[in-house]
Formats: sequence, C-alpha cells, structure tokens
Amino acid sequence: MKTRVLAGVAGTALLLTSLTVSATPAAAAAPPKVTISVSGDQVVVSQSQMRPGIVEFTVGKTFTVPGDGPFSGPEQLTVMRTDQFDLVMAQFAAVFADGSAPGAGAAAAQAMRTIRENSTWYGGGYKGTTYQVRLPAGTYYVLGTASTPQGLTKPATFTVSGEPRKGTLHPTSATILAVSTKDGGNAWRTRGLGSLGDGWLRFTNAAKELHFLGMMGVKPKTTDAQIAKAFASDSPPKFATGQDYSFEVISPGVRVAIKGPIKAGRYLLDCFVPSETDGMPHAFMGMLKLVNVD
Repeated sequence: MKTRVLAGVAGTALLLTSLTVSATPAAAAAPPKVTISVSGDQVVVSQSQMRPGIVEFTVGKTFTVPGDGPFSGPEQLTVMRTDQFDLVMAQFAAVFADGSAPGAGAAAAQAMRTIRENSTWYGGGYKGTTYQVRLPAGTYYVLGTASTPQGLTKPATFTVSGEPRKGTLHPTSATILAVSTKDGGNAWRTRGLGSLGDGWLRFTNAAKELHFLGMMGVKPKTTDAQIAKAFASDSPPKFATGQDYSFEVISPGVRVAIKGPIKAGRYLLDCFVPSETDGMPHAFMGMLKLVNVD
C-alpha cells in the first residue's frame, strides 16, 4: 500500500528406483511469467487464468496519480486475493486520511484489521519490478492502491484454479523478515544482505499484520541516533541519498523472491503501513533497521 498502504525454478520429484525416466519431469518447469501494467485507466494482466503454484510477475507501465499530495506520482501495482473486493476498497479512505484528525488513528487501525481479515496481499512494485510468489486457488485483483480507491484506474482480475504446479521460489541467501515482537510491535530481521549475488532477495512477512518493504538509501555513516532525530523532526533528513527501493505490501504468511535492482549501499528498512493497534505507521513505532547491502 502506498502509505505509505505489499517465489522459481526447481522442485525435484522423488522417482521410484524401478522406473526409467529420460525427460525432465513437468514439476521442474519454470514458473509462468506474467506482466501486469496499466493501459490508459485500465490495469491489465497478461494471463487471465493460471494454475496454483509459483508465478513470476513483472511490473510494466504504471499509472501516475496527478497532483502534489503524498500519494501522487508514479505508483505501484500489487496483486491481491479476496472475495470481498468492495468491502476491502471501502477501507482505504480511513487508511489514507489525515492522521492528525480526531479519531483518525482508531479508524485507520480498524480499517487495517478489516483489510487483513478479508484479503491476502501478494506484493508488487514500481515499473521494472520482477518477483516470484506462490498463489493458491482463488480470485485475484491487480490494482494500484492509490488510484483504484480514488476511481482513477480500474483493476484487472485473474483466476487461479486447477491442478497445482510444483516448484520453489528462486533461491537466494539474502533474506528480510518482518516479525512480531513480544511487546506487540513489529521489527525487521535480516540475513545475507552482504552477498545479494545475482540480485534476488527473499522477503517474508512472519508477523501478524500487513507490511511492505521500504529501503531508504542513506549515507554510509548514518547512525541510529540520526534516524531517531529525523523522525522527531518535520525537516527532510539530511542523510537520505535518494537511492531508494520499495516493494508492495504482503500479508502475514506470504513470502516472495524479488529480483532487484537493489544497488549496493547503506539503507534504512522501514514500513509505513498503519498499525492495527492505534493507526500509527509502523516506522514511527520503531520498525526501523539500518543495513548494508553489498
């Protein structure tokens, strides 16, 4: 979700030793490659039906939200499964509302609970994003989470049904997890970011709430103290480099493999999805972590 309101080859089959097989089994086939994009005011998807299993999405042209507000400019496209589309879309007014208004926090928190309970989000991103994710059977929507609730674009739909395809997400040693903490908050856990290799990154939501992956490029010597000071100020942070990366919201239990480009450098991991507790963006509740990517 743009509030700032988010796997594939392989799969080996065990063969009976008494059988002789000369061809690669179908289970080892690469995942289907699906493009999602926007044409005019219509979101489009290159396949209208697919089987359950790993799918590789690439984001093509996206919509530019007009104006100079916090949700204006080129937006991200995301994939979502639900049987309650209208109910879910109705929650975005509260999610996108001015957080300083009376009762706005409580309304945003309730909206996020309703969204989580009635839909599953499988990620997405800006133009050029490529990622893999496992899709179960169901009805899916591809949408811009800023333009669709405002009626600026029309979502695309596709169906997942039939015999499941076997397979695994693209392998990677670099991982980022969103996790729940003992005090009811949220945090980041990372591993292997110093060796992204071919650029694939595993992002998993192991927490109880929805999260997106924000990576703000920062100067090499940026400290936690500078981060805290910046979040307490209304001024733009002086340590930001503009070398940013963002991946759309994913639901609890969802795991994706993302193909960069994530350039080497120092980043601040953040998530600005409103909390289900009081509507405050997760980052302002401490969901921040400085990391180095090589």
